[in-house]
Formats: sequence, C-alpha cells, structure tokens
Amino acid sequence: MKPFTYERATSVEAAARAAASVQGARFIAGGTNLLDLMKLQIETPTHLVDVNRLGLDRIDRTEEGGLRVGALVRNTDLAADATVRRDYAVLSRALVAGASGQLRNKATTAGNLLQRTRCPYFYDTRMPCNKRKPGSGCGAMPRSWPAPPGHPPPGSPRRAATAYRPRPPRPRRQTSRRRRRRYYHRCAGECFVFHPPPAPCRRS
Repeated sequence: MKPFTYERATSVEAAARAAASVQGARFIAGGTNLLDLMKLQIETPTHLVDVNRLGLDRIDRTEEGGLRVGALVRNTDLAADATVRRDYAVLSRALVAGASGQLRNKATTAGNLLQRTRCPYFYDTRMPCNKRKPGSGCGAMPRSWPAPPGHPPPGSPRRAATAYRPRPPRPRRQTSRRRRRRYYHRCAGECFVFHPPPAPCRRS
C-alpha cells in the first residue's frame, strides 16, 4: 500500500472541496472495497476524505409512499429496518445474503453502488483489464489485447492471415462424448477454459 494523507470531513461542502482540491483524492466510508483495492495497488489514492460524519445515515419515508435511503446507511441497519423487512423483504434478504455480518456492519449503501467490478481479471494485475487500465484489453477475451509493436492490430485481415497456421490432423482419442464435455467450461467473452483431458478408454 502506498502512502496517503487522511482528512475527516464535517459537512458535504467540505468533503466536496477536499476532493476537488487534491488530485487523486477518494471518499471513504466503510472502506470494505477501497481498502482491498489499495492493498493490491489497483487503487492508489493520494488523499482519503472520510465522510462518515456527514449525517447521511437516515431511512425516511417519502410522500409518494417510498423510502429515501441515505448514502451512509449501513447494510446491517437497512436490512434490519422494520419498514424494509415488511415492504421490501427481497431487499432485506439480499443484503443479509450478500456478505458476512462484519462486512454488513461497515459497508454502506452508496459504497455498494459504487464498488468496482468483481471480475477476477480486474483483481489480477498481471492480466490486461480495460476497467483497470482503459485500452489495455480484457483478460477474458485475448482477441481484444493490443497488438505487439510491429504487428497488425487485432481484427485486421493481415492479422488474421498471419495468425493462421495449418496443422496436421491429430488422431481422435477414444473417449466418449459425455466424458469430453466434462473437461471444459465456458468463461466470459469468447474463450473456453480447458482442463487436462482424461486418459483414453481401454477396450477389452
């Protein structure tokens, strides 16, 4: 984790000024997602603005009969609210199922909406990710990776022509169709992840 400065805001205006005056500043409330990203150096804020004391932790009814949920309402408080449990039972059950009690006690409503993607390629800094570094490609779609220097860009006819290499046919394995299907699964994008094939069946 890289060094950073910390400030506790006492009003919405002060929080906005602090974030605008320091380049690379980030708001922090529960920190359940931001701190993980900082440990992995995916997020490297230079200044953190604590917004926990802004008074945005209320759940109020609206004139139309709905609910106004404050940005800093904790997941535990929202799930346990009597009105939410009675009129929005699906929301209450989703919050309880979404994380452990320790995380729900810290996580906020706004933090849930603003958290970064959970894609494993985003968290693996060895893989390209457009969410982490725009234009770098997507680890789940190798065709989207930028071409090396001196090579044609992906999708061009020249790239397609140079990428094709004819191979001699291989002998078919004596495995049943049902057994073969078990050894791969579909991942995001247009790729497949193949597992080691089973040993050939022996006929007596």
